[in-house]
Amino acid sequence: MDQTSIMEKQDARVTKTRRKVLDAGAVVLFTDGWSEVTHMRLAKETGVARGTIYRHWPTIDDLIVEIFESCDPAPYAAEQTGELRADIIAELTLLSENLVSSKLGDVILNAARLADKNAMMARVHTAMHDIIRQPFLAILSDHGQKPDIEAVGRTLIAPILYHHLFEAGQKQLNVELIVDCFLFGLG
Repeated sequence: MDQTSIMEKQDARVTKTRRKVLDAGAVVLFTDGWSEVTHMRLAKETGVARGTIYRHWPTIDDLIVEIFESCDPAPYAAEQTGELRADIIAELTLLSENLVSSKLGDVILNAARLADKNAMMARVHTAMHDIIRQPFLAILSDHGQKPDIEAVGRTLIAPILYHHLFEAGQKQLNVELIVDCFLFGLG
């Protein structure tokens, strides 16, 4: 076996190992929360040596940044109906459900809290915004709208996040009203 073949085989193993750890890290992050993502936990979850994980990600911040930078938002998108209002409602409802059923709120708060103090966490915070906005931007684009990224964040996503992070249990969330206000602004 020549040197190039050996290196390609090693690169494939490294890529596979990194993907395995990143996937497990994402599951732990969103099911158990930020504080549960540790080198030891990921070694246990994946069967990858803790030293190997440390070699690729010396700190948990390094790992969390890469989880977000490599995250594909497509699996988090709701099924589309072809009708603009219904598609946005479905997407907001899915976001709302994810905030209730996962540790997404914990992740959002931690990233926001650390973003001003840590450049890597600022990257996580930015990546989270992109991941959460992406399905809405795609829906609008698919329906011939030229989406205003800031308006999507401010008028669609922010009310959902605010409700779940600060008002959960205090009042009922009206997703349809949020969507109608947003669509009125488009008109």
